[in-house]
Amino acid sequence: MRDRFDLELVRRNDTAGGETATFAVGVPADLLYFAGHFPGEPVLPGVAQLVALVLDRVQALWPELGEPTRVGRLKFKQPIAPGDALGLTVELERGEGAPRVHFQIDREGQACTPGS
Repeated sequence: MRDRFDLELVRRNDTAGGETATFAVGVPADLLYFAGHFPGEPVLPGVAQLVALVLDRVQALWPELGEPTRVGRLKFKQPIAPGDALGLTVELERGEGAPRVHFQIDREGQACTPGS
């Protein structure tokens, strides 16, 4: 079983208030996070989406942010299954106060998991 997603950086842009990066994400059918969640109809657990996909990319892109202290908004709108082709967009917003990170995991243009 694999413990990593298949990731490809599609684009990375500076914005007026920070930076945005977009990735193409392949979800391997033998990803270890599917084990036992749920037999017959595997669904990617939310903690795997957040920790192994989103936070892993944020740490790689912006290590100066350190460990996250909280997730303010998180919504699981559509389940993610083995073999899905996803998009991941992470945005670093710099402004007054502490930097904020926003993200969205989508499939074919439909939001699966947005958050910040």
